[in-house]
Amino acid sequence: MNRPSIAVFAILVFSYPCVAQEQWFAESETCALCHSASPNATAMWNATGDDVSPFGLWRATMMANSFRDPYWRAQVSKEVAANPEHRAKIEGLCLTCHGPAAHHQARLDGVESPGVIGSEHDAYAIDGVTCTVCHQANPDNLGKDESFSGNLDIRKDKRIYGPFEDPFFQPMRMHTGFVATHGAHIRDPGLCGSCHTLFTSHVEGADPYPEQTPFLEWRNSVFSTDAGRTEESRTCQECHMAEQAPTRIAHNPRGLDFNIPARSPYRAHAFVGGNAFMLDLLESNADELGVEATSEELARMARATRLQLSHRTATLKVTDARTEDGELSFGVRVTNLTGHKFPTGYPARRAWVHVSVRSGRDTVFESGAFDTEGRLYGIDEPRRLPHFTRIDSEDQVQVYEIVPADQHGEPTTYLTRMAKNVKDNRLLPRGYRHDGPHVESTAPVGVEDDADFVGGGDVVRYRVALPAEREGRVVVVAWLHYQSIPPAWVDPLREVDTDEARRFVEMYDAANHEPETVAVDVVAVD
Repeated sequence: MNRPSIAVFAILVFSYPCVAQEQWFAESETCALCHSASPNATAMWNATGDDVSPFGLWRATMMANSFRDPYWRAQVSKEVAANPEHRAKIEGLCLTCHGPAAHHQARLDGVESPGVIGSEHDAYAIDGVTCTVCHQANPDNLGKDESFSGNLDIRKDKRIYGPFEDPFFQPMRMHTGFVATHGAHIRDPGLCGSCHTLFTSHVEGADPYPEQTPFLEWRNSVFSTDAGRTEESRTCQECHMAEQAPTRIAHNPRGLDFNIPARSPYRAHAFVGGNAFMLDLLESNADELGVEATSEELARMARATRLQLSHRTATLKVTDARTEDGELSFGVRVTNLTGHKFPTGYPARRAWVHVSVRSGRDTVFESGAFDTEGRLYGIDEPRRLPHFTRIDSEDQVQVYEIVPADQHGEPTTYLTRMAKNVKDNRLLPRGYRHDGPHVESTAPVGVEDDADFVGGGDVVRYRVALPAEREGRVVVVAWLHYQSIPPAWVDPLREVDTDEARRFVEMYDAANHEPETVAVDVVAVD
C-alpha cells in the first residue's frame, strides 16, 4: 500500500478548502463588452461619427482616473507622512471615493479597507469611480447625511440600476451575473452628492470640517429640485452629462446591434468638470501613470472641459467706466452660471480677476497678472489675500477661493489639520440664501462688509490714477482666470519625502501653468 508523503499529508490535513471569494463588482472592461462603441454596430455613435458610449467616454474622465490621479496620490502621501500612526484611517477615507469598488468590496466582505498602498495592484481600485459602483447604489439613503463622504448603500444583490424602464436584462445576467434593473434614482443628484459632500476631522471628536460641498451648495440655489422642479431647476447630471441623440445603449458581445429600442434621454458619461489641467497631465504622463484612455480621448475630454469653463461657468463685464479728475473708475461684475459655488470641490481651486488698464502702448495699471509658473505677480503670500470690495493698487487682487486653516487660524493645505475657514469668498450660486439649507457648512467667510457679494455674483470696484499725458482712449481689459492646482498648494509637496510627492512635483513642473480663461471683457473710455 502506497502511503502519502509527509508533505502531501500536510497539504491534505492543513490546507483550507478552495472557495472563490464572491465578487460584488466588475471591472469596467466587463461592461465594455456591450456598452462600448463597436465599428460593426450603429449603437452609441453620434451623427458626426463620435463614440458616445458609456465606456468610451468614461475612461478619459477624472472619474475613471481618480485612483491614478498623481496629485491625489501625492496629497494622500503627504497626510500619511505627517500622521503615520493614522495611515489606515487616512487611506481608508481617501479610498472610499477614489477607489470605491475596492472599498465597498472590503466592506461587504467584512474586512478592513485595503487602503491606498494595499490597493496598488487591485483592479477594482485602479478602475476609479467605476460602472458597478454608481450603478449598484440603492436609493434609500441618497441625499441624506448618512450617504455623505462616500457612504453609498451598496448591497450583495448585484442589481445594476439604470434610468430606463423594461431593461433587456438577459445578456447582462448571462455574461456578468449582474441583473439590469430599472432605477429612476440613477438620475438623483444625491448619487453624485455622496462623494461630492465630504467631511474630515483634524482631531478625534472634533467638529467635522466640510472639505467639499458642491451638492449642499446646489441645494441652496435656484437650480435645486428638492422642493420640486421649476423652469430653472438643473440636476448634477443635467449639467455634467450632456444629453445625446437617442441611441441603443448596448450591442451584443460580438459587437453587432441588438434588436432593442433606442433610449432617450441618453446622457454622455463624460462627467465634464473643470480640471483640464489634470487631464493634460494624465495625457503627458499616460504610460507612467498606467492611463488606459488614448491620447486623443484625453485631449477630447480636456477640450470639453475648457469649453464648459469658457462658455457655461461664469461671465465677466466691465461696468460704469469713466474718467474724472485724472482718475479712471469702473466696476467688474462677475456672474456665476453654475449651480454651486465657483470654484467648488477640492479646496485648492481658485479663480481671480485680472485687470489691465492701457493708455496707448503703455500699461498704466495691472492687477492679477501672473508669471510662467502661474504665480500672481507682486503677491508674496497668496493664501493671505483678503476679499476686496475696492482695488486701487497693483498688489491687491480679487481671488475667489477658500482658505482652510488649522485650529490656530493658520492657513494649511493638510486635510488632517483643517478646522475652519479664514476665507471663503467663492462666488455663490444664484438663489443662495443665508438662511437656506446647509448654511452651517457653506456660508461665505470674510465678505461681511460687501453688500454686492450676493447669490449669483460679485462686483469689484477699481480706481486707477492716470498719467497726466496720455494717448487717446483708455482701454480696460478684464479676465476671469481659474486654476485647479495653484502653486501655493504644490509648494508644500516639495518638502515631502515620499515617492508620490516627488513624482507629482516633477510632472507639475514640466506642465504648462497658464491658467484657464473663463471670461473676458474689453471697454474703451474717453
